[in-house]
Amino acid sequence: MRIAFVSPALNEEHLLRRTVEANIDLMDRLVIVNDGSTDRTGEIADALAREHPAKIHVIHKPNGGIGSAVKAGFRLLLARDDVDAMGVLASDDQFEPALIPRFREILEEMPEVDVAKGSRFMHPESLHQMPAFRKWGNRGVSLVMQLALGYWGMSDVLHGYFLARTSTVREMELESIADGYDLENTMMSEFRRLRATFALIPSPSRYGEEVSKIVMKKQIPRTIKTVAGMVAHRVVTGPDRLGLVLLVLSVPTLGATLPLAAVRMQQTSPKVKKLPK
Repeated sequence: MRIAFVSPALNEEHLLRRTVEANIDLMDRLVIVNDGSTDRTGEIADALAREHPAKIHVIHKPNGGIGSAVKAGFRLLLARDDVDAMGVLASDDQFEPALIPRFREILEEMPEVDVAKGSRFMHPESLHQMPAFRKWGNRGVSLVMQLALGYWGMSDVLHGYFLARTSTVREMELESIADGYDLENTMMSEFRRLRATFALIPSPSRYGEEVSKIVMKKQIPRTIKTVAGMVAHRVVTGPDRLGLVLLVLSVPTLGATLPLAAVRMQQTSPKVKKLPK
């Protein structure tokens, strides 16, 4: 199986080379998307491409957000049409390289799985190291997103480390995926629309020199709006709208319909398998 990753990069001159050198031998192709960086990120990306001409491709574009960068990389890979699976690799050296061969192994050995994904919540040490605001924020959003999306058992929705079959990505409506930091939420919504099946494995992420670029006071309202839109869409078009109705009715009925809502969501959820590392 030939696999590729897209690495969105915004002002990552200190960590980009370290990230690429730790991961490049584990994949067949890497697309680095320089998303309007104002430091030496673009220069370093070009140097890496010259060092690995058969593997690394670089896209330089004006700053449009992490989602726009990932979509640009996916479109290049889809146009080339020479890999069997593609995913996202952060350029800040936060993701564990050892998961890449495990992702590949899962997709090779489990044809019923469409996406192999990492979960920091399944890795106790990683969860302990996660900054408190990230840990509780991600837990809250993951819980809401599990209900909003109807993915029963989905863990760590906001962790964007995954490898998906090219056939699945090709069916996605990329224009429906957000350009900014709602990338993971809206991408998961597309996976849900396609009823993509998942295999989750523990993801020992690292927290060190990387600096989050999310402005929380701006992002929180956007995320609330995004989640509300997903729920509204599922109410109208989803096969599990009855589960959502029962969930809403649990408020005026003091929880009486909640067990029925849970049963219905389990029945209509695409499969989510949790595997050991």
